[in-house]
Order: sequence, then structure tokens, then C-alpha cells
Amino acid sequence: MVLRRFVIAVSATLLLGAAEPSASARAAFERGEAALSAGRTDEAGAAFREALAATPGYAAALNGLGSVLFRKGQVSEAITRFREATQADPGFKMAYFNLGYAARKAGDAATAAQAYERYTQLEPNDADGYYGLGESYRQLGQKDKAIPAYQAYIAREKRPGEQVWVRKAREYLVSMGAEPPPASAPVPASASAQPAVAEQPASFPESRAASVAPAVGEPERTPNPALAASRIRDGDALLKERRYREAAFAFLDATHADPGHVEALFKLGNAMAVLGYYGQAVEKWERAAKLTQDATIRQSAQDNIARARVKMAQAGVSPQAAGQPPGSGPVADTTRAQARRAYEQGVQRIGSRDYGGALTSLTQAIQLEPMLAVAYTARGSANIGLRRYAEAAADYQYALELEPGSASPLYGLAESYRALGRNAEARVLYERYAASSATDVRAQLQEESRQKAAKLR
Repeated sequence: MVLRRFVIAVSATLLLGAAEPSASARAAFERGEAALSAGRTDEAGAAFREALAATPGYAAALNGLGSVLFRKGQVSEAITRFREATQADPGFKMAYFNLGYAARKAGDAATAAQAYERYTQLEPNDADGYYGLGESYRQLGQKDKAIPAYQAYIAREKRPGEQVWVRKAREYLVSMGAEPPPASAPVPASASAQPAVAEQPASFPESRAASVAPAVGEPERTPNPALAASRIRDGDALLKERRYREAAFAFLDATHADPGHVEALFKLGNAMAVLGYYGQAVEKWERAAKLTQDATIRQSAQDNIARARVKMAQAGVSPQAAGQPPGSGPVADTTRAQARRAYEQGVQRIGSRDYGGALTSLTQAIQLEPMLAVAYTARGSANIGLRRYAEAAADYQYALELEPGSASPLYGLAESYRALGRNAEARVLYERYAASSATDVRAQLQEESRQKAAKLR
């Protein structure tokens, strides 16, 4: 359950009514935030306390200190800090969520219910708040309030990795004598602009479920549906501008973020077909069809596959017919040179801490030469510099898929997971890096990996 995502994070956002921090308090808070993201809880706690000494009532620092205490198992003390943060800033959404979550873990369902009530008022579209609210009221025996909370959760929860909790919420509703919402409430899918080419592929059907749980047997990976949805929107916009190559990479990014996202797979197939990569398009449509129970989506995928097979037969032996992804096969030397220049520029910008500029350069390199694994690794580093840890993890994961024997993505993925609070997975990756004999491994980082792995045991 992604309820942990708020408790292990802090926010620099200050809302009206909160204590205005001094420059020294803000600087201390930022140090605390960075330390907490890196898993250095003692350092983070000291920095947050320094911020509070400089500006008493600094809501974000109170919330940050609560997060530190919660991580260290001091739940009652964490609850006190979260409550103080909500009192210091009555509009601080994250503090209410953290208060609800920590109180529920401590068995204080009454406090949790009050906190979740306020959180859902401030953030009415977040499914997680309603699940916590339903749980709290159910534990209090207040069925009349638990039922609408669970129903609100089910209506909002569309993430494939969270469907186990949807099923659990349905079970609770049945046990309380309530009727669960329909099993497959329609979710509007983004409209897909139609390319002006002959025999164009069918677009993704409107008003259909866009994603499902990953198929059994797929490599285990925590999906990031929010990132996938964002990249799908980017791809849709690029399609409208007939920038099909760039759209393909946007949809590809979406499938890296959430491998079981049906809409991302379907639209990636469409973009690949427009570019002439029929083998890869067929593979994406077939996978989308296997992952969904929606008859309309399956029929659209089958129609596209039939047309693509005709095109494949006409194409003969070519990189496209062989099923290679966009940009693979014979890449022009000039294109490859451009990609390398963009990659080198991105690395230089990382060195100067211009992470936003690095992200732009490295994305350009990937679009020019999409099988350039080192560019994905470098873009992961740029994302870490921007504290976009989920995006960084997706880049490092794909770099490992392209070059399974490389070491650099292992270290980067370990850093991303540690920042995301996924310590057990981070420890395994640090250990793999420390034991690696790959040509890109660095002795200094191997020693650091050993130390970090030991701290995460």
C-alpha cells in the first residue's frame, strides 16, 4: 500500500497561516529534507530541530521531525509532532495524512479518523486518504461512516499495483452489508490523435480501463502509474503535433514506469506502427490484449495486429520486420554523433549541477539513439539531482535491461530505492554493486556500497 509515501517524505511547501521561516531555519530544513531523503535520520532530526529552534512553529520542520521519529519507531512522539504541524498550519495536507497514518499504526483510530477526514477535505481526489478513513471508522465500529469512505476509495483507486486493496475494500463492504461499486467502473482514457497515414492503427478505445495488475510471471517491479499517466499525456500531445518519434519515446517511458499499463502499451504500439516498426507494434498490442479483460480493447488490438502483419509481409527483411524498437537497426553516423554530443553535454551539466539542463540533453540523446544505455544511467543521475527518485529508478531499471552486466545502474537504483524508503531492495543492490567485477565499477563506490548495505541490515 502506498500509504507510506507521505510518512517517509517531507515538503518544503508552506501555506498561508504557517510560521514564516527565517533564512537560517529554511536552510536547516533543506538540509534535513536532503538527509531524510538519503536515509540519514539522525542528521535529519538534528537539522529539523535546528530549524525549529530558529523558527518555532515551523510546520514543515515539525512534519519532518515527525517523519524522522516515525522511521525510528518512536510513533507516539511522531504523532505529537504531526499534530503540532497541523496546529501550526491548518492547511498542511501532508501533516494530516501523516498524523492519520501514524495514529492508525498506533491503534488510535479516533485520532486517525479525524486526521483523515480533514485530509480528504483538503485533498479530495487522493484515494489513499479514503482507504485510511474507511479503515479508521471500521475499527471504531462506525459502519455508517466506513461504508462511504471505502466506496469513495474504490471509485478513485485505479493504480494496478493497488488493486489488492480494492479487493480488500470490497470484502469489507460486503461484510458490513453494503453493495460494492461496479467491478469495472469506466475510466476515461486520453484521446489519441490519429496520424495521417494509410491504414492507421485503431486508437485506444475511449472510456475504458487503462491499466491492470501485472501479469503473473513478469519481472517484479513496483509500478509508478502517476509517472506513466504523465508520460502518456506527453505522448498524446506529441501525436497531435505529428511528432511520432518523440511520442513513441514518451509512451516507452510510460511502459518503463508501469509495465502493466494497458493504455501505455497500446499507444506505444500505435506510435511504433506509424514509424514502421511493425514487429514491435504487434508485440505491444499482443501484450496489451493479454493484460486486459476489456473486449473492445482486445478487438482493437487484434485489428491493428492483422493490419501490421500485412505490412510486415510487404516490408520483407528489415529492422522493422525483425521487431527492433524505434531508432535501432542502422543508425546514421551523423545521428549517432549527435546523440553522443548530447550525452556528453548532459554529463558535463551533471558535473556542474545543472540537473535540469542535463535532463534535457540526455533525453535528446535517448531520442536520437534509444539503445544508448549510458544515457539512461546518466539521466537517472540527473533525476536524482532533481529529487525525482521514482523517475530515476525507471531510468536505471531500463539501463539494466539494455546492459545487464553493467554496474553503474545498480548503484544508481540502490540510491533511488534508499531515497524512496525501499531499504531492503536498496541493500541487495548495494551488495550486488560491491561484489561486481564489471568494467564500469568504481572501487570507492564499492566501499561506500558495503557501508551503506551494512547500515540497512
